[in-house]
Amino acid sequence: MSSPYAVVCTTIRPSDHAASVADSLRTLFPELEPPEFHENVFPVTEKIVEWEFEDVDLSRFLERISELRILDTALDAMGANLYDNETIFSLSRQAALASKVAFVLNDEKSLGGTIDVTIRGDNLAAWIEETTWHEGRNEYPRSLSDDWSMHRDGEVSEWIDEKSD
Repeated sequence: MSSPYAVVCTTIRPSDHAASVADSLRTLFPELEPPEFHENVFPVTEKIVEWEFEDVDLSRFLERISELRILDTALDAMGANLYDNETIFSLSRQAALASKVAFVLNDEKSLGGTIDVTIRGDNLAAWIEETTWHEGRNEYPRSLSDDWSMHRDGEVSEWIDEKSD
C-alpha cells in the first residue's frame, strides 16, 4: 500500500519561541526545513505566521507512535476526522519537544500550540488501520470507529476482559 500525501502546518504566534517550534516539528518530521526566522525582541511587532510543509514523510512519526506503544490511540485519533480519503488531526508541540506524541482533541486548546497534520490518499482508512496494526490485535481486533474507539471527547471506552471471568 502506497504512502498517502501529507501536509503539516503550525501557527507561530508572536509569543512563541520560533526555534522551539522548529525543534518540535523536526522531532517528529526530521526532514522539515522551517523558513528562516528571527527571535522576537521587546516590543514584539511580529504578526502570526503560518508554516506549511507539503508531501511530508511520515515515517519517523509512525516509528515514534509504535515505540511509545500508542498505536490504538493513534488509530482512534487519526481516524476521528476521516472523511472520504482525507483525515486531519493535531499533535501537541510541547509533547513533541519531549520526543513524545500527544494527540490534541477537537476543540481542545494545547499549551504550546499544535502541529496540524492532513493526510490524503486512496483507501486511507485501510492505510491507517494497517499503519497502526500491532500483535495485540490478533487477540483483540480493532478497526476505525469500532465499539472500542475512544469517544469524541477523548473519554476511553471500557475494555471487558471476558477471559478473567
